Amino acid sequence: MNKKEQLQTPYLKAYEKYLKDHTSVFDVPGHHQGKIRTDFDKIFTHVVYKNDVNCPRGMDNILHPTGPIKDAQNLFAKACGADYCKFLINGSTSGNLIMFLSALQANDKVILPRNVHKSVINGLVLSGAVPIFIMPELDKKTEIVNQISFKDRKKAIDENPDAKAIFIINPTYFGATCDLKKIVNYAHLNNKIVLVDEAHGSHFYFSNKLPVTAMQAGADMSTLSIHKTGGSLTQSSVLLVKGKRVHKYDVIKSFNMLTTTSPSSILLASLDAARKYLVFKGSAKIYGAIKLARQAKDRIDQIPGFLAHTKDYFVNECQAYDYDETKLCVEIDKLNLSGFDLYKLLKDKYHIQIELAETYVFLLLFTIGSTQEDVDVLISALTEISKEYYDPTLVYEDHHYSNGFPEMKVRPRVAYHAPLKVCKIKNAVGKISKEMIMIYPPGIPVIIPGEVFTQEVVNELLYYKNKKANILSDWPASNEVSVIDEKKWKYTISED
Repeated sequence: MNKKEQLQTPYLKAYEKYLKDHTSVFDVPGHHQGKIRTDFDKIFTHVVYKNDVNCPRGMDNILHPTGPIKDAQNLFAKACGADYCKFLINGSTSGNLIMFLSALQANDKVILPRNVHKSVINGLVLSGAVPIFIMPELDKKTEIVNQISFKDRKKAIDENPDAKAIFIINPTYFGATCDLKKIVNYAHLNNKIVLVDEAHGSHFYFSNKLPVTAMQAGADMSTLSIHKTGGSLTQSSVLLVKGKRVHKYDVIKSFNMLTTTSPSSILLASLDAARKYLVFKGSAKIYGAIKLARQAKDRIDQIPGFLAHTKDYFVNECQAYDYDETKLCVEIDKLNLSGFDLYKLLKDKYHIQIELAETYVFLLLFTIGSTQEDVDVLISALTEISKEYYDPTLVYEDHHYSNGFPEMKVRPRVAYHAPLKVCKIKNAVGKISKEMIMIYPPGIPVIIPGEVFTQEVVNELLYYKNKKANILSDWPASNEVSVIDEKKWKYTISED
């Protein structure tokens, strides 16, 4: 990487020039750089409106970049060791969709873990690909879904020689990584395209203290949520491509289909600025985040009712090959609170926002923006909560509902287009789901289109509903689910 070249911010520079020109506007957006005043101004300074422009002359076109967007993307690709890069303004959700539509066609087989993000299931629906799911192990102690071993991935590749691609989550939401180089090498040896969801690992590219990246491992495509851990604005991500296993035409075609013709210049500029910041300051800032996480672990472990898990636990207990130390998973034990209760209490009483909560764990992220003051506030709050809710005699009820994921009856696209029937959750056992239902965050579906409701799945959903967890589904009624109406379904083998 040419560090001198990385000093440039071509899109940011073009953006600044346009704003300094004080142009009289007759294009979209309709507020014409803030010629109106709304209640929005009560929260933000009016400069947000003034800086909100679309695709004016001089600032390039995201669908056919030939100027500053193209230059900014090229710099990002070089910073990450990719052949080329596409800026995304609909998050890594769009990156996953683009990867599936670029690499797969209807009825192509793709090997993937079942604990994928909802966007991946939507990628299956849009592409028509057939999933070959690898079922991950569940850590019974924390209820965290683990990384999948090389042995299990190799077995899936060997048993499915006709599969076109393998999809890998690296890292998981909780920070566990796999032996990515070994998997990529074996997949390529067996003529498989390798797609990687690096949504939670964009910072890996800018620190030697963190696990290997998809591009270092030689993967064909990956998507990074720069906004999650890299400092750009929410929704801004990038798609990286390396090698020629996926044709560039297919990537551009899929990108253009899923990308708005009215992109936010503010989001694009934040990507250009974040890349420069990460190249020159990322390593030191990320190491600072790691040190804060280590300090927080040591302090949390001294508070009754809390036990922080990091690299040693995930590598030794959860089959992880490596671990992202900027993440801290905290188990709660002998507290008269569930993780969901704690999530709400921390925000409502102590004004602390954590990343997510499960029944008996919660997740903390330490990033380039984390501070010592934030850590001190967190430790103070957890200490106070421990004094009020810790009970050394407490024995938790059995909360391990699911021993695995439901069986898939038909591929997701078939279920998506099948006739609809609505039923009560409690009556769904044995029926084929038409929808995705997930707890968010992290957004991993409990059931997806084409899978069969089991009593375990029903129990799990009712449990989460009782805990008032944030359940996302396609059917809006809280006590109902959408299933295939098998009486109206003229299923034929050709649908597979």
